[in-house]
Amino acid sequence: MDNITLATTALTLITPFLNKIGEGTARKVGEDIWNLLKSPFQKKNKIIEEMGINDIKTILIEILNEDINFKNELESFVLNSQTNIENIHQTITNNGSIEKQVNVGNITGNVSL
Repeated sequence: MDNITLATTALTLITPFLNKIGEGTARKVGEDIWNLLKSPFQKKNKIIEEMGINDIKTILIEILNEDINFKNELESFVLNSQTNIENIHQTITNNGSIEKQVNVGNITGNVSL
């Protein structure tokens, strides 16, 4: 996985945690990645909690380019997290009409409404 894709994916996964709207697995994954990201930012004397998402991404890409061990650790964590999130199954039973359904992630299998 290239560094830009890895940084983008990691930040996408922490967005629910940052916005405090994520629940369950997504929240835990976001929190775990957030905690993983804080250490290399501290080494660069950057306060990640005070940064915007675009600044975090820029510095994260810089860190990934400099530290292959951290890149490998984050990549492994992101790939495992994606697998865990993709393995969550959702069953919706509704006898009424559904105006709109929004799912985040990949949908596999038979879907009938």
